[in-house]
Amino acid sequence: MEKLAEEGVKFTQAYACAVCSPTRVSLISGMNAARHRVTNWTLKRNASNDRPHPSLNLPQWNVNGPQPTDSIENSVHITPLPKILQDHGYYTVHSGKAHWGAIGTPAENPINLGFDVNIAGHAAGGPGSFLGEKNYSAQWRNGGTQWDVPGLEKYHGTDTYLTEALTIEAIKALQKPVSQRQPFYLYMAHYAVHVPIEKDKRFIQKYLDKGLDETEAAYASMIEGMDKSLGDLMTFLDKNNLTENTIILFMSDNGGLSACPGRRSSHAQSPSCQWKRGCL
Repeated sequence: MEKLAEEGVKFTQAYACAVCSPTRVSLISGMNAARHRVTNWTLKRNASNDRPHPSLNLPQWNVNGPQPTDSIENSVHITPLPKILQDHGYYTVHSGKAHWGAIGTPAENPINLGFDVNIAGHAAGGPGSFLGEKNYSAQWRNGGTQWDVPGLEKYHGTDTYLTEALTIEAIKALQKPVSQRQPFYLYMAHYAVHVPIEKDKRFIQKYLDKGLDETEAAYASMIEGMDKSLGDLMTFLDKNNLTENTIILFMSDNGGLSACPGRRSSHAQSPSCQWKRGCL
C-alpha cells in the first residue's frame, strides 16, 4: 500500500459510508447514498437491519440493494459500472466480497451485474471463516450457511487463507484477457478485514513479538495478508508490462475496527480494489 501511495495519488480527505453496503452500491452505481437509499448492510430479502428507535419512525429504505431490473421491490434500479465496461469490450472479473443484492434477488450474483467471472461473491458481506481448514464456513460457530464463502471448494481442508485464495483465483482469471490482449476490469474486494478476526499464520508471529495481544496481532496479520495480495497483483501487472496502462483504485468501504473510542465494532473495514486497464 505504501508503494502504491508513493507512486500514485494519496487522498487524505476521501470518505466512505459508515457501513459497507451503501459505499459498495455507490461504487457500482455512481450514486451517493442519499440517492440510492441503501443505507445499511443487506442480506435477507425485504429485511431491514436497522435497530428500532424509541422516537423515530425510520423510512422504508432500499433494503434489497441495487438491481439490474426495475421489477424488484425495495431496491434501486441501476446500470452497473461493470456492465457498462463489459458492453464496451472489457473482460470483467469479480473476486471476493460482493454484498450487493439480498438473497433471492438478481444482484445476489455478480454475474447479473455485468461480470464475466465471479469468484466467491454472493449476498453475504462477511465470511463464515477466513480459514481453509474450516472450509470458509460458519459451521464452526453454528452460523447459517448464508455466510459460507461459495466456489472455493478446491481450497477446503487446506491451510490457504481466504485472502490468498481470492488472489490466486483472481490472477488466474486475468490470464485470459491478458493473453488475448483484451482490456480488463478487476473488482478485487477482499473479505478482510472483517469479523471473524482470525489470524493469518503467515504473518502473526512478528506482531505477537512486538507485544500486541492476540486479537490485535490477528487483526494486523489480516491487514498484512491483504497488503501482500495488492503486491502480488502489482507484480502481475509488472511481469505482463501492464503497469503503465492500468489504473488502480484502492479504498475501504467503511471505517476502521472501532465504532466508538476504546470499543471494537462487530463490523470492521473491507477494502475494495478496483482495476481498469486500457482506454485511459
